[in-house]
Amino acid sequence: MDTCSNDVTFNDATFNDVIEEELLPPVNELKRFIKVFFKRKVVIAGFALIVLILIVAALADIIAPFDPYEQDLHNTLANPNGANILGTDALGRDLLSRVIHGTRVALAVGVSTVLVSAAVGTIIGLIAGYAEGFLQSVIMRLTDALMAIPPLILAIIVATILNVGVPGVVLAMAITLLPGYIRLINGQVMSLKQNDYVLAAETMGAKSTRVLLRHILPNCLSPLIVQMTMMMGVSILTEASLSFLGLGIKPPTAAWGSLAYDGYKYLLTKPLLSIVPGLAVMALAFSFNMVGDGLRDALDPKLRGTSS
Repeated sequence: MDTCSNDVTFNDATFNDVIEEELLPPVNELKRFIKVFFKRKVVIAGFALIVLILIVAALADIIAPFDPYEQDLHNTLANPNGANILGTDALGRDLLSRVIHGTRVALAVGVSTVLVSAAVGTIIGLIAGYAEGFLQSVIMRLTDALMAIPPLILAIIVATILNVGVPGVVLAMAITLLPGYIRLINGQVMSLKQNDYVLAAETMGAKSTRVLLRHILPNCLSPLIVQMTMMMGVSILTEASLSFLGLGIKPPTAAWGSLAYDGYKYLLTKPLLSIVPGLAVMALAFSFNMVGDGLRDALDPKLRGTSS
């Protein structure tokens, strides 16, 4: 009797546990995302710095104490003072004002590059992953050929050939980032198209474009967003490198890379002219890398369903 009673009690308890689990409210995905994303202090610091730089870029005309292109040949290479907080360059232009306006150039070029490369790379990756066969082999071998060239060297070659200002710089950097997106999306598509819901859609006669756009692409967005965030830092560094070499944003536009190059000539006597824009590049690239790490953790499917 006791054994039977214990068995009944155990079964009832198990049944009650199952019922309670079924009645638990679903996990709040937004709360879970915020909790995971802001779990590390370094991610918080990176996110705060990006927000600060966005505000500076938006209010550059108000925040900058001087016109970044106004020359004062009677006040060249001035040391930091009450009027010019970071001093002036060889043409008497206020360094702080030029660095502040340089945030707009860095963000504009970085965002444009990432959007172009991500859009083109996603389309090519979707086609390659879904088509397979000869077409996939051709696309992936061309992608491998591009990846065999060091990104900065490839950007220098394309920028030199195009030599058409900002559009040429954006296109040159987009080409260097393209292989990463193609390989990422190609791998995602090849994995996702084996899922039952994709096979069911194909069995029901759904067109390839519908399968790709409705069932496969949405499930590629999480790794794509992480990749785009990471590549923002890479594109900002590449743009600064091209501008430093004289192949990027041309003077007198206030670009951090060209500012660093102009200050490099006076590195021993006026180090701030080169160090300040260099630190700006480093800080922004670091911030996007940290935010990318945070997004990777927050968008990880393995963490879905965990309690907040």
